[in-house]
Amino acid sequence: MQINTDLTGLFGITLAIVVLLVRVPRVRAFPPLQRAAVLGAAIVLVSIPLWGLSLAGFVRGITGDLSTTTLMLLAFALVRTLSGRTLVDDTNRLPMLRAIAIAAVVFYPLALGFSTFDPYRLGYGNLWFMVGLLGLTVWSVLRYSTFFTLCIALAVAAWSAGWYESPNLWDYLLDPWLAIYAIAVQVKYWWAQRRKINA
Repeated sequence: MQINTDLTGLFGITLAIVVLLVRVPRVRAFPPLQRAAVLGAAIVLVSIPLWGLSLAGFVRGITGDLSTTTLMLLAFALVRTLSGRTLVDDTNRLPMLRAIAIAAVVFYPLALGFSTFDPYRLGYGNLWFMVGLLGLTVWSVLRYSTFFTLCIALAVAAWSAGWYESPNLWDYLLDPWLAIYAIAVQVKYWWAQRRKINA
């Protein structure tokens, strides 16, 4: 599955670069054809191997592979920016990011050795972890975020197929960049609510 891992990893980094580029105000102001040309040129530029390694490959070497959850968020953000259509509204997106932020705040300190309990080990196929994910998925369908449910289902499907090099489900569900983004969104939301109250 090494080819799948490399293709997905490079695709994820390229997608992240394109999403960041397309959100630059100057690029967004371009007419559609000119904007498409800029994005196409950017994709080619980051994919050309120089001295045996492309820019996307270099960035991937620093950041690692992005989780399938991050890829989903990036893909939906790109569609939203290019077409103006909101495929996932804030009532779906914000609860999911809140859950990710809480998971990250709990998970990363424990996984880095701040406790004798290492939650990362659960990602190797622990039955109770899988049951917990199933329960979270059912609850999300009923009351929470259907987008969250879709992200969990995709991560578990990709993990079951061995799509990434990592055999750990956590690497499909969560990555440090997603954690930083989710926490930043919560801080921004909290700050906006506080300003609204004080206004």
